[in-house]
Amino acid sequence: MYKKIEELKKRMPLENHHMAKLTEHMFEALDRYAEEHRRLVAIDAIAGIKPNGQEEIAFYEHLKEFKDVLIKELEKTVEEIEHKGDKHWKKHYKDGI
Repeated sequence: MYKKIEELKKRMPLENHHMAKLTEHMFEALDRYAEEHRRLVAIDAIAGIKPNGQEEIAFYEHLKEFKDVLIKELEKTVEEIEHKGDKHWKKHYKDGI
């Protein structure tokens, strides 16, 4: 997913690279959150508290879905930037970018 962010960043004008950087920071924060969760589950397992497999699956699926939403919104933002000034472009965001 970081590769996709870099590809989108290359499509942006230099003055808009901060949006891709923000997305990278959000991904890093989610990765740290997932790592902290993994550590807590491991600590619980050592203490004899068995993790619920379904909850673990749901947790990681939700993180992936959230990352997918972030990527999709960044893609839409890049498209808006690329079509700025095109009167025939149907905007993704009514209030602009």
